[in-house]
Amino acid sequence: MGTLPAETTNARDSAGDALAKDQAMEQLDDLSPKNKTGKCKKNLKGNILGLIRKINPKTKPNSDSSPQALTFEEYLKLRRISEADQQLISLEEKLDRYADGSENQEEALKEEEELKLAYETFSQDLWTTIAAGVTLSGEELKRLASAVRSIEQEEERDKKCLEEKERNGRIPQWRPRECRKELDTVLQKAVEQRMEDILEVMGAENLSSIKQDIFKMGKRVKEDLLSVVMNVKSCYPEGYDICNVYAKLYHIAFSSQLKKITEFGLGQEDCAYVLGWVHNYYQNDILKHRDLEKEIDGKSSGSLLPEDVIKQLESQYVSSRESEIKQWLSKAVGNEVTKWMEGEIPEQMDGFYHSEIAIDVIQCIVGAVKEAKEVLDEEFGNMMHVVMWALQELLERYKKTLEDFIKDKEKHKNCAAVIKANMFNCKQFRDYIEKTNDTFEAEDKEKCLSVLSGLEDTGYRYLADLMHLPLKPYYKVLITQEWLTSSKPVMDNILHLAEKHIHEFRKLKPCCFQELLKRLHFEVIAEYSKRIMKKKIKLKSEQQQTEMAEKICDDNRKIQELFTRYESKEDWLHHVLPKVAEVIKLQDPSMIVLETATLVRDYPDISEKHLSALLHIKANLPSKDVKSIKKVLQMKKEDLNSCHSAKSFFALVPVR
Repeated sequence: MGTLPAETTNARDSAGDALAKDQAMEQLDDLSPKNKTGKCKKNLKGNILGLIRKINPKTKPNSDSSPQALTFEEYLKLRRISEADQQLISLEEKLDRYADGSENQEEALKEEEELKLAYETFSQDLWTTIAAGVTLSGEELKRLASAVRSIEQEEERDKKCLEEKERNGRIPQWRPRECRKELDTVLQKAVEQRMEDILEVMGAENLSSIKQDIFKMGKRVKEDLLSVVMNVKSCYPEGYDICNVYAKLYHIAFSSQLKKITEFGLGQEDCAYVLGWVHNYYQNDILKHRDLEKEIDGKSSGSLLPEDVIKQLESQYVSSRESEIKQWLSKAVGNEVTKWMEGEIPEQMDGFYHSEIAIDVIQCIVGAVKEAKEVLDEEFGNMMHVVMWALQELLERYKKTLEDFIKDKEKHKNCAAVIKANMFNCKQFRDYIEKTNDTFEAEDKEKCLSVLSGLEDTGYRYLADLMHLPLKPYYKVLITQEWLTSSKPVMDNILHLAEKHIHEFRKLKPCCFQELLKRLHFEVIAEYSKRIMKKKIKLKSEQQQTEMAEKICDDNRKIQELFTRYESKEDWLHHVLPKVAEVIKLQDPSMIVLETATLVRDYPDISEKHLSALLHIKANLPSKDVKSIKKVLQMKKEDLNSCHSAKSFFALVPVR
C-alpha cells in the first residue's frame, strides 16, 4: 500500500488507529459512487485491504510494535491525493501480477471491479479538487498540487499500460484513463459554472440589471485569473501553461455570455457599457493588469464579441450619441443666452467679466470624446466627425445670436459687458480646438476655427467701435492743412479719449484684453495711414514736407507711448509711420527710390495706389521721377522679401 511517510512513523495504539480509519471511511462513504444497482460500496475499505492481503500475504494487520502506513482512505481524508493515487496504481500493478497466476478467474474479475470502484471514488476527489482550484489558497493549495501530481502519475500509468497492450494485448478496462484530456473538460465546466453562478458583488448596486450582470462577470474573470496567477500556477508544471489555459476558458465563457446579452437589443447606456468592456475594461483592467500581463498572452484571446456584432453596436452608439451631444451643447448655450436677453449683467470673477458657455460646452465635448475612446474602435473617427459637426453648428448659432444681440444693442444696456464676457469663451474654444491634434481631423478643425474667427471678429469689432466711433471727428482733422499749421493738440485729444476706453476694457480677461489692444493699436496706425493716403494735402516746399514728416513722427511717438504703457506686443507697428514719413521728407529722387524699396520690402502688400497717394503729397517731385519711383513695385517682391518675415498692413488700408 505504499511507504510510510516520515511524519507518520510514530506508533499508535490499535484503538486510536481503528478510530482514525473509521473516520476516514465515513468521508469515503460520502464520496463513493453507487454501483449499477444503486447500492453504495460501503465495504470498499475491507475489499481493498483484502485485496492487498491476497496479493501480498506478508502484509499483516497493524500492531503496536511495527510502523504504520496510512491507508488509501486516510490519504484521501488528508487530501493527499497523489499518495492515495499511488497506492491504487501500486495495487493495480500487483493485481496484474496476481491475476496472471490466478486459477479463479471469477474472483480476479471481482477484484478488478472493486479496484475500478476505488478509482471512481478517487476520481471524484481528484476532479472536485481540480475544479475548485481558483477558490483555493494557503494550505489548501497543497491538495491542488497533490491532485495535479496524480494526473501526471495517471498519465505515466496510461503510457505503460498502452505499451503493455502492444506486447500482450491486455489492458485494464479502466485504462487509458486520459486524465490530461479530462483535465481540459473539468476546467471548462468549472469555469462555465463559475461564470453562471455569481452572487451579488460590491460596486454594482447602482447599475442597470444588464450592467450588473456584465460587471459581475468581469469582476469574476479578473479575480479568478489573479487567483490562477498568484496561487494555481505554482501547483501545475510549466508545460501545462495553466495561466493561458484558464485565460482562454474565461475568455470563451465571458464572450458567450456577453453575446447572449447583445442578442436581445440594448439601450444606449447598456450599449456603451458593453462596448466599454469590449474595447477598454477587459483589455486594460484585466489582460493588461500588472500581475496578469506578464503571465497571460492577451493578444491571442481576440475580441470578446464577433466583428459584425461590434460594428452594429458601434453604429448604434454613434447614431444615438449624435442627437444627445447636440442637445447637451444647445442647452449649454441656451441657459446663458436667456440671461443676456433678460438683461442680466454677466458675473465678474477676479474682476473680469465671466461666462460659463465655453466651460460647459468643452466639458460636454471632452466627456463625449473620452467615452468614445473607451467604447469605440472602427467608428471612433466617424464619432469625432459628429462631435466637430455639432460644435461647428453650435458656434454658427452662437455667432448669429451675438450678432443679433449687437444689432439690438440699444435694447440691451448690458451689451458691452456681455461681449466682454464672451470674448474669453472664444479664446477657450480656440485653445481647445488647436490643442487637440490627435483627436479631430484637420479639415473639421479648420471649419470650426473659421466660424470662431468670425465670432471673434464680431465681438472685437463691436468693442473696437466703442473707441473708434467717438474718435471719428478727430481723425478727420489729421493730415490736413489745419492739422499741419494748427497748434491744437489733435493727437493728444485722440489718445486721451482712446486711453479712456482702453481703461474700460480692463474688465476683459488679460489674454482677451491683449488681443483687443493689438487690434486697437493696428487700427489707430491704419486709420492714421489712411488719412495720409486721402490726398487732402499737397506740399510744394521741402520745408513743408520736412515739417509734415516730423509731425507724423511726433504723433507716432505719442501713439507708441500709449500702447507701450498698456504693454502692446505689436512692436512692428511702431515703424510703419516713420518709414512713410521718410519718403515724404527725402528730396533726392535716388534716395526716395531706395526708401521706397525698403518700404516695399517690409510691406509687400503696398500697392501702386498707396504709393501714388503718398507721392501726391510731394508736389515738387517731377512726374518722371514719380514714374521711376513706381518702378520699384515692378521688382519681384519675393526677392525683396527673401530674408525678411513681412507683415500684412497696407492691404487693410483702403485707398480711393
